[in-house]
Amino acid sequence: MKKIMIILIIVLAAVALGFNIGCRKLMSAEISSRNIAVNRINSELSAMIAESSEDAESLISSNMDKWRAEFGDDLPDDISFIPVQSDGNEVFYASVDKSRALCSLYNDKGEITGFIEYCYIEDDIGHVLLVGNIVIIVSFLIILVHALYMWFAVIVPFRRLADYPERLARLRDIQKLPESRSRYFGRYIWGMNMLSDVLTSSTKRINELEGQRRTLVSSVAHGVKTPVSNIRLYTDAVRTGLYSSDHDMTVNIADKIDKNTEKIEAIAAELLRSSSSSAAVTDLEINRFSVMELAELVRNEYKDRMAMKRIPFEVECSSRSVMESDKYALYRTISQILENAVKYGDGKGIKVTFTKQDDGFGISVRNSGELLPEKELPYIFRSYWRGSNASDKEGSGIGMYVANETVKALGGRVYVRRLEETSEMEFVIYIENT
Repeated sequence: MKKIMIILIIVLAAVALGFNIGCRKLMSAEISSRNIAVNRINSELSAMIAESSEDAESLISSNMDKWRAEFGDDLPDDISFIPVQSDGNEVFYASVDKSRALCSLYNDKGEITGFIEYCYIEDDIGHVLLVGNIVIIVSFLIILVHALYMWFAVIVPFRRLADYPERLARLRDIQKLPESRSRYFGRYIWGMNMLSDVLTSSTKRINELEGQRRTLVSSVAHGVKTPVSNIRLYTDAVRTGLYSSDHDMTVNIADKIDKNTEKIEAIAAELLRSSSSSAAVTDLEINRFSVMELAELVRNEYKDRMAMKRIPFEVECSSRSVMESDKYALYRTISQILENAVKYGDGKGIKVTFTKQDDGFGISVRNSGELLPEKELPYIFRSYWRGSNASDKEGSGIGMYVANETVKALGGRVYVRRLEETSEMEFVIYIENT
């Protein structure tokens, strides 16, 4: 801010100095050319009076057109003769002082007969100089006032808030920022406090999940330990032939092994259900919003990232309809699909299209690149499933599952298809009207 102010002051000072010097030079050149014109006209009049019997006023009137053609704008706007009687014979020439000059006039006998007054209408350069300086001063004052306002209204408050995100990231549970109605930081403070609440809630949830995980691990360890020990005892007995002569006992042991195996399978199934439910979507916030808002959110968040990766990116939305859903949950779903498009696409282009349909809204994400085999498409939304094109890519196979679960929680579906003619993969999110 200080550097900008110094640069602005230097620029304004240079402009003011250059403007004043330029105007002064123009004024000086104008006065000089007027001096020449007045002295020449006066010399001609003196010579004409000496050679002619006509009076000065007649000579002035008859020669105005000739002088206008000769001197142009340097010709005085008014030339007046002032008669006078004097015995002196001195000749003098007067300098033009901006708008008026006075010169003596002599007759053929060398006697002074009067004076010639040359008058100029006030020129524009003086007004321009005055107005220009006023404009420069006013501009400087306006810039100074705005700079001071920005300093005290924006820079100083921002310095007090600048370290809050870092403290929030390191400490999580810290005092919230005081609420403010500032037009510049009101929403920032509100957003930071909201982020603080989310982080606090997330931390609490993580701690709860960690406790559940430890309980689950302990339960599984104890639950599996007994069936596994029993199975080991029964298999050892069968292996040593302890009950080989007793067919009924052998069948009984086999039944017990089956029962213990079923217990282990039940525990494994419960683990799978728990894993799947942990990725399910909760806490949706249903609100009314314009489809255009969602399109702008996607465009603003991804245009710079795509530009850095040199991937042509287009978001198309011609509908201003209002939908009732969770805008940010939908954005996260679109974001997941876009991240996959970047990861598995060939970088030649990604297009997102928002459309209003009779009974709902459609959001299409298309990207060029390697097409998934048709036989793999039914599995793309399964948890922990990864396609044949993902062998050299990082990932867990959970992203598309969560995206699909989110859309289902919002009352919609996600579809995927291959576009053979354009070598594109297309994901379509469909949300029904509520």
